[in-house]
Amino acid sequence: MNFLKIFTPITIAIFLIIFDYKFSYLNNLRQSVATLISPIYMVVSLPEKLYTWINEQGTSKEQLLNDNQSLNNELLKLKVKLQHRDALALENKKLNTLLESSYGLQQASFTVARIESVSRSRLKKQIVINKGGNDNLKVGQVALGANGVLGQITQTTPTNASILIVSDPTQYIPIKNVRNGVQGMSQGIAEDKHQLLVRFIEPESDIKIDDIFVSSALGSKFPNGYPVGRVTDVEQRKNESFMHVTLEPMQQIYDLEFVIILDAL
Repeated sequence: MNFLKIFTPITIAIFLIIFDYKFSYLNNLRQSVATLISPIYMVVSLPEKLYTWINEQGTSKEQLLNDNQSLNNELLKLKVKLQHRDALALENKKLNTLLESSYGLQQASFTVARIESVSRSRLKKQIVINKGGNDNLKVGQVALGANGVLGQITQTTPTNASILIVSDPTQYIPIKNVRNGVQGMSQGIAEDKHQLLVRFIEPESDIKIDDIFVSSALGSKFPNGYPVGRVTDVEQRKNESFMHVTLEPMQQIYDLEFVIILDAL
């Protein structure tokens, strides 16, 4: 009896398998049963799917953050490279402007140096450059900018040199008027302004606003013919023996980065 209980279901199962394999009569039944129990599969698999989704979201967010950080790093590197390229282009432009100055260098031997610091108090106006005794620079050599005379070296170290600029009150430069040759002596003004006074101009001399004064070889202190300043004010003051003439230096220093140091005269 027990044998029949076991054998009968096995026989029916084998019969149904063979019958379905030959004639596919149970396809519809299987489809209906699958449709019926699909919600059960969905509920059973929901925890695993939820875990997978959460894990993917966390991984995706972390990956996005990492990708974003990498892109930001690359962008920063590109910006730095671009700034460096722009800086080199600007530096090259400034050097070309300096070497192609409108006044033209009257001697071929000179040294190009970079400005490291600028000091402009009322009583002391000077700059420090990045070359000195090791580069054969000496006290007394004249410094030029792209537009004219900047000053004169007053002190050197092996690696640096100090240049007293034309507007320092202790700096005197023999000058002459380009238009008519009238000569005088420029002196810096002891104030914050970047201006010069012209000494020893005789009364009634032909001096006009916008006249250009250039360096004179008188005294062999400065080379001849380099622009020094432009006249901004002319007046004859009472009880003064000479005319009061004010110049604006041709070479400003607020945007200057490189200078030319002429060899000794």
